[in-house]
Amino acid sequence: MIDIKLLRENFEETCKKIRSRNKPYSQLDDFSNLDKEYREKLTKIQSLNAKRNDLSKQIGLLVKDPSQKDKIGEIQKEVKAIKTEIEELQKSVEAKDKELKDILLTIPNIPDESVVVGVDENDNPEIHKWGEPTKFDFEYKAHWDLAESLKLYDLDRAIKIHGSRYIYYTGMGAKLIRALQWYTIDMNTEAGFYELLPPVIVKPEALLGTGQLPKFEEDLYRLREGEYLSPTGEVQMTNFYANEILDEKELPKHFTCNTICFRSEAGSAGRDSKGVIRQHQFFKTEMVVISKQEDSWKEHELMTRQAEKLLEGLKLPYRRILLCTGDMGFSSAKTYDIEVWLPSYNAYKEISSCSNCLDFQARNMLMRYRDADGKIKYCHSLNGSGLAIDRLWAAVVENYQQKDGSIKIPDALKKYFGDIEYIK
Repeated sequence: MIDIKLLRENFEETCKKIRSRNKPYSQLDDFSNLDKEYREKLTKIQSLNAKRNDLSKQIGLLVKDPSQKDKIGEIQKEVKAIKTEIEELQKSVEAKDKELKDILLTIPNIPDESVVVGVDENDNPEIHKWGEPTKFDFEYKAHWDLAESLKLYDLDRAIKIHGSRYIYYTGMGAKLIRALQWYTIDMNTEAGFYELLPPVIVKPEALLGTGQLPKFEEDLYRLREGEYLSPTGEVQMTNFYANEILDEKELPKHFTCNTICFRSEAGSAGRDSKGVIRQHQFFKTEMVVISKQEDSWKEHELMTRQAEKLLEGLKLPYRRILLCTGDMGFSSAKTYDIEVWLPSYNAYKEISSCSNCLDFQARNMLMRYRDADGKIKYCHSLNGSGLAIDRLWAAVVENYQQKDGSIKIPDALKKYFGDIEYIK
């Protein structure tokens, strides 16, 4: 959540920045009115406590004089009445404090000043491109057609057993998925990321920490015990140091993992319905960095560059774009999207989002560090896909297809395939 001081001390300017995300966020006005009532009651409690203390001191002075018994009784009644009033006010303050926190949890992060103000994806500026879109001297196929002809996955049986937006990867298709998982993890660990293999069931507190709850519950799969299936390894890795105080000498922390992820894809009916681009269950290699406050922007560039190197290693054309205020994620202060070239779309398709969340998530999960002066500060957290494996699978299948209908194994993946050079 954002720092409440920003709203209290500079409400209009803070609201302007938040609303640059192209939504009204009417709860900001609710917050302002509620916070005013909250602080008025706190001031009233302080005033009543001071008055009660003064009256108690008077009783202490009068108790030595027997003739003041009646007056002492009157003061005691007044003290008792004040105590009752304070107790009632305290209940109201606690209720309003909870309301304020609930509202804060629905307010997104403040976009960094370097982020372009825009409405939607059409306003995202392109930062750079790498490679040229793949050209073919034959009639190329989409990955879903290649998957059928080469038996790389079994969609019909997946639908029969699991429903739509699920895939059985089969044979060489499954081997390719596994190779891409190994490749991305190997590359990330060689770059200094520490590998984790976390569980995929998470507590609601963890999702609250990273910002998926409460706002995006409809995109999650909730289990009957009240826990959830993780939508991204970001949740498990960012929460690794929740409710802890690190020493600044330990930072930065670089983590990577490959997990199965689950999303309901609410609101995505009809979008990317063919192939493996948008599924309920998918594989993703994730990167997370926990850093000191002054280092997070440098780490953001390094993380984004690492995601790009993964695509360059596979010789897949891509571009980097900067998400505008109207298109960026809830917890992010700045996000780069990396989009890989997919011939079937004749366009670039998102394969990684690299975000700097500053202290937004750390406030939720109380993830802090002690600096050289002994001061406790909130960590900065960053996350990035490194990469979305199913989409990477589709990109390899499409960009490496051959005229005879086979798929050439990229050089960077050959060590995972032994002597096999083509998927036929």
